[in-house]
Amino acid sequence: MAESLAERYRPSAMTTIRVEADEAHDLARVYLWLSQHRGEVIDLDSTRRLALGVPISGARAVIVAVVLRDGKRSGPELGGVVRALSTSPQVAPVRLVFEGRSPSGLPSSEAVEIAAEMLHAISRQIAGIEPQANVA
Repeated sequence: MAESLAERYRPSAMTTIRVEADEAHDLARVYLWLSQHRGEVIDLDSTRRLALGVPISGARAVIVAVVLRDGKRSGPELGGVVRALSTSPQVAPVRLVFEGRSPSGLPSSEAVEIAAEMLHAISRQIAGIEPQANVA
């Protein structure tokens, strides 16, 4: 019997991955960093590169599309969105949340570990920027 399209492309092959990390950065600093790097591909470590989309901001959140590639594999390791969520629009720590999938079919445990490493690497890069002076 012929295999149907629904059987061939099962959603369970790419389950959703969700990883959260509390960070010391405030929402404005996260948005500034993401805006400065919008549309760029940045090196997270010696092999992994992260492609960033254009961030969208709100009163208490920033969201950006991301694609993580590893030089050791063909195709993206992870793809999805990173959100920075804050309980206050003022200076308050954010929670970084990655939600996405592994197009390369990584096991869930490995994909979650890689996503956590990605959030940590993003946080380290955000911490490295110098605060910008207010410009009128």
